[in-house]
Amino acid sequence: MTFKTSFKVAAIVGLLGVQSSLAAEGFWGAEDIRVAVRNYMASSGKPIDAKVVIGPLDDRMQVPACDGAPDISPRSAYSTSLVVHCSAPHVWTFNIRVDADGNIPLAPTPSTKAMTNGPIQQWHVVVPRVSIPSGTILNASMVEERVTDVPPGGASLKSIEEAIGLRITTAVSPGIALTTRNVARAPTIMKGETVTLSAEGEGFSIETPGRAEEDGYEGDILAVRNVKTGIVITGKVAHAGLVLVH
Repeated sequence: MTFKTSFKVAAIVGLLGVQSSLAAEGFWGAEDIRVAVRNYMASSGKPIDAKVVIGPLDDRMQVPACDGAPDISPRSAYSTSLVVHCSAPHVWTFNIRVDADGNIPLAPTPSTKAMTNGPIQQWHVVVPRVSIPSGTILNASMVEERVTDVPPGGASLKSIEEAIGLRITTAVSPGIALTTRNVARAPTIMKGETVTLSAEGEGFSIETPGRAEEDGYEGDILAVRNVKTGIVITGKVAHAGLVLVH
């Protein structure tokens, strides 16, 4: 018997023991999904206490009952979320977190609308994995995508690709959805960064190291200190790491 098969058998046994009126009527509620997650954790050798929070799930929700146990797996090698997927007779998917501290970011709010004839609509958001101080340039290791059934608003970032390379303008905490209000486009060259100063003319070409005295975007006139002489000169930002002196 494979691991996946043994999990499904265990999950089916667990679900049969749930006396849920929703399941009896052909629907599952939040507790049915929590039971499936608990069975999965137990079959993975990581049983969880009854007090552990599983969510975000709205206790008013109803989704079509799954034909057997849903497929459950980690969302990725880096994510703390589980994907709960039902393929028959109706397709639905939830991204679930199991949090021993009872702290589940993006939890449903009282305004969340319960769906009675299908899965709750879900949205992608981008959240920090760790606390990130102001001024940090985001990279893929700092953030992850999560799914929420609470509309995040148009200002929220929707993908990791959209977030990479942006600069944090206000310190952010783990699990808080990033929006355009706390990120900005990063400068092409940042203050204090070592750059190459380049000057060209008829019959000559000179390059020397410099240090940016201020932030600058491509096309900006930037103050740069010549590392060798200590003299501050100005030049045009050509691209990352290069300033042209005329």
